[in-house]
Amino acid sequence: MPNRARFVGLFAVLDGMACSKRVTQMDQSDRTQIVQAVEQRMRSFEAAERALDAEKLVGYFAIGPDFYIYNDGQRLTYEIMTTAVRSTFPTLRSIEGGFIDLHVMALTPDAALATARFQETVTDSNGSQTTQHGAASWLWRQIGGEWRIAYGHVDHYPGVSQK
Repeated sequence: MPNRARFVGLFAVLDGMACSKRVTQMDQSDRTQIVQAVEQRMRSFEAAERALDAEKLVGYFAIGPDFYIYNDGQRLTYEIMTTAVRSTFPTLRSIEGGFIDLHVMALTPDAALATARFQETVTDSNGSQTTQHGAASWLWRQIGGEWRIAYGHVDHYPGVSQK
């Protein structure tokens, strides 16, 4: 039942966004442009993470009190998330792997939902490796002409999943 509650909550959020007074009609061309823009941002986000570029990665997050990400069940604010990225990346040698089954759905002219599974191996500066897989979702908002992550949810599990 907990999963059902999560789905009901997600649909309530999406339904509320669809009923917003500022929503305008989008044609297929608009949807395609939004999906392509967010897919490109997701790939660039992933490249920044693989390059261990903390500042570039932080630049993908929407600054403000409404931003948060659930990471393995822990709610992280913008300040907590960016501090963790900036302090962790210098301790790493590499992050290898990436997103699988990336899917982007245009919700409104300024919002899109991206979902994906991932598999990665994180190697610290001492050479110790952690292999993990999981699933994630990100709510992207167009803020000041840039697509930024306003909300996210990611769960990590040890080992590598079967494709």
